[in-house]
Amino acid sequence: MKVLLIIIFFSFCREQISAQSSIDTTYKVELSITVCPLINHFRYERYPGAKKAIAIGEGIFIRSMWHPGRLLSVGLLSGYALVSKDRFFVNNNLNYEIGEEASARLSAIPLQIVVSMQSEILEFGLGMGPYLMLTTINFGRPSYGRRFELGMTFFSSYYFSLGKNIYLGPELRMLYLSYRGILSVMPSVTFRFDAFRY
Repeated sequence: MKVLLIIIFFSFCREQISAQSSIDTTYKVELSITVCPLINHFRYERYPGAKKAIAIGEGIFIRSMWHPGRLLSVGLLSGYALVSKDRFFVNNNLNYEIGEEASARLSAIPLQIVVSMQSEILEFGLGMGPYLMLTTINFGRPSYGRRFELGMTFFSSYYFSLGKNIYLGPELRMLYLSYRGILSVMPSVTFRFDAFRY
């Protein structure tokens, strides 16, 4: 899957470079806001005894890109994603017929460097770097855990112009976190605008 996405990415780059007859010399800083549901597949159990490998979450992300008048853009990606939220029963040590309810929540904050290739209405990109994973388990009283985990985010966008330097369009993202074996698919909507041009 990774190899296929990389081949598509570089094929798009090669076609855009060969088709580009005039070079845009406008430098700009673009800001994008993305909202999406997350469809998360867990290779390992989210908690002991979990029967479902799929969890539904939600997220909001901000991407800041420096676009120096070429197809290549570089920038930063951050935001917040609720990966899973579960409620389950834990058996009592003394009486296994009586269970106590517990809840677990896993969320993630990306801190990634992003490289993308983009034309006016198409963009393909890759984000690389850590995700801050935040775990909350509530069983009588809450306990918290945090861990940095490396992840890769692939995304592709198609934009419709809403006016001068303002765009809106669908985006498809995929996130892979190797340590926990999480693969997230995110059908998204992205709002992009040029914050600064020079």
